[in-house]
Amino acid sequence: MLSPYRYPLASHALFHTRDVDQAREAVARVFCPHMLNPCGSAVVLDARHHSAPVCQDVSLNYVQYGPAVDIEPGHLRSFYLLQIPLRGSAEVNCGGQRVTARPGVASLPSPSEYLKMRWADDSPHLILRMSMGAVVRQVEQLSQTAVHRPLVFGLGLAMDTPALAPLAGFVRYLAETLEVDAGFSGSALAQQAEAYLLNTLLMQAPHNYSEALCGDTRRPLLPRAVRRAQDFMQANVTCPLTLADLCGHLHVSARSLQQAFVAHTGESPMVYWRNLRLDKVRELLRRAAGQASSDVSVTQVAAEHGFLHMGHFAAQYQRRFGERPVDTLKRPRAVMQGSSPRA
Repeated sequence: MLSPYRYPLASHALFHTRDVDQAREAVARVFCPHMLNPCGSAVVLDARHHSAPVCQDVSLNYVQYGPAVDIEPGHLRSFYLLQIPLRGSAEVNCGGQRVTARPGVASLPSPSEYLKMRWADDSPHLILRMSMGAVVRQVEQLSQTAVHRPLVFGLGLAMDTPALAPLAGFVRYLAETLEVDAGFSGSALAQQAEAYLLNTLLMQAPHNYSEALCGDTRRPLLPRAVRRAQDFMQANVTCPLTLADLCGHLHVSARSLQQAFVAHTGESPMVYWRNLRLDKVRELLRRAAGQASSDVSVTQVAAEHGFLHMGHFAAQYQRRFGERPVDTLKRPRAVMQGSSPRA
């Protein structure tokens, strides 16, 4: 017997209805008032909305309508939407931009632009709702400049490109985590996940402040600034540190900091940060391996150092050190003393 299909974020269901008015009113409570019209006179909806907060400024939503519908929110005003079709397609018009969204191509409407959409038959979406205030604050931290005009993204995003594929994968992982881990929402790890989502969108998706994030690349940062960043990372190795935190601490733009790191260390600041945390995890696992009665677990140590996805963590650890983290923890002390990390 086939097992019944489980909808994304099913444990966070808000409603399931076939009534247009009920669907419109319920969706509006999470997003905003809008017009909702089925594309046919005798159409019966199969509408669902599941919604889970990530942290303070981002929520993840699953929305479906079943048959094709026209949706016209107008101006979103206070939030951005990253809309990722799981099947089907959607014609999205926002301001002067238009895109046909489909699996692999998401839409990212901006609150200052007028929005209307037509979702085709059987076109469920995963939707990130991001508060405008949080997005603007993140731009200001990353660019170290004030935002004086509305931030407008390019409407269409190719989510299967090397720049954005990790984000698409992370959204799917986030949906799974929110489904099974009731304590994740609002946690320190959720805060870090929220920062990752905003940073990745702002650094990889085109928008009218992309040039400001590049900084003044004609004046490269001195090695002293790189050393200050490294010292800051060392002092906060167990804290949920983001690229925006580094920019705010050093008062430099994200692009300037990235270029300086690559020039002086051969890697980006976030790769350096990840490797620093991997080294610290390895150090703790090796120390625990030498203790007869240690109750340290790989999952515990990884989580304490901000690794959200255990599968990704294990793969990164093995690439860096040539062995799995569980092997480090189980290795006898005599063997451990003769080993050294790989670069």
